Amino acid sequence: MKTLLSCTTLALALPCLAQQIGAPPPSVAQPSGLNLGGTSFSDGMAGPPGWSYLAYLKYTEARSIRDGSGQANTAFNNPRLDVTTLINQFSYYSPDTFAHGAHFGWSVIVPVVSIHGRFGSGGAQLTGNGTALGDITTGPQVQFDPVEDANGRPLYVQRLALDVIVPTGKYDANQDLNPGSNFWSVNPYWAASWMPLPRWDFSWRLNYLYNARNDAPASSSPTPYLGQTVRSTRAGQTAWVNFAAAYAVTPTVSAGLSGYYLQQLTDDKVNGQRLSGSRERVLGIGPGLFWRVSPARGLWLNTYREMRVENRARNKLVLQLRLAQAF
Repeated sequence: MKTLLSCTTLALALPCLAQQIGAPPPSVAQPSGLNLGGTSFSDGMAGPPGWSYLAYLKYTEARSIRDGSGQANTAFNNPRLDVTTLINQFSYYSPDTFAHGAHFGWSVIVPVVSIHGRFGSGGAQLTGNGTALGDITTGPQVQFDPVEDANGRPLYVQRLALDVIVPTGKYDANQDLNPGSNFWSVNPYWAASWMPLPRWDFSWRLNYLYNARNDAPASSSPTPYLGQTVRSTRAGQTAWVNFAAAYAVTPTVSAGLSGYYLQQLTDDKVNGQRLSGSRERVLGIGPGLFWRVSPARGLWLNTYREMRVENRARNKLVLQLRLAQAF
């Protein structure tokens, strides 16, 4: 399990967990607000060139915190973590093309995060409830025109992006639960949609994450590591995929199944030393709906249930509403 040889995260800065009941060690966590299932059906499509606004309202409810073997961490007694996130995304794609139908664009994502944690007596306690701005994500994107068949029906469309997560969110090194991460991350991704048959849509988004060092680790009660003051932490490199398959029940409404699978690729570090057994893993899957309200507006509803969770809080419920509006 992750002790200060390992930690757990809830897709925000959740601190590392002690093996024994008591004060939690400093956090070694993946950055807040990763796109785990945030995008699903028709992910490779971006709408017409120009400005667009996307709003994501997401609620997660975790009732257990898992160790490296996937079992409930016994340091906690009846934990519950409720997180509500409002994500505002502003995107622009140029109408001009280069390289056979590629459009240059840029995206800015601004999240607002509300955290509420409760922990039973007799177990480890985490502090830091509240609502605040999270880390801003921004970067260039290249959206490609769809590949069409002889009748003009889209068959395949894709997008490439190089996002940077900027440590602008609220962060308090004396609190355990923080909307901000206090370190930079680079998150390139490839999103695509494949429509091999009329009414069918298969979409995916492959992500990679490279994290910089956190020189002010968060903990309500700092704990030494191997007899030394904890000066820095670094979350390991991570990859994950969002995936979705949908069938158009009507010309404007599609239903299907979507999910995400995350696997941490390298171990976390504390004071530059590798933490064995610290890699995170999670699989989430569930049903979803997509409603094309108009050519310039779309609405998604997705829900997920998580399994195969290691070194993270396990979300019993993930519910998300997403709106896209082109201008």
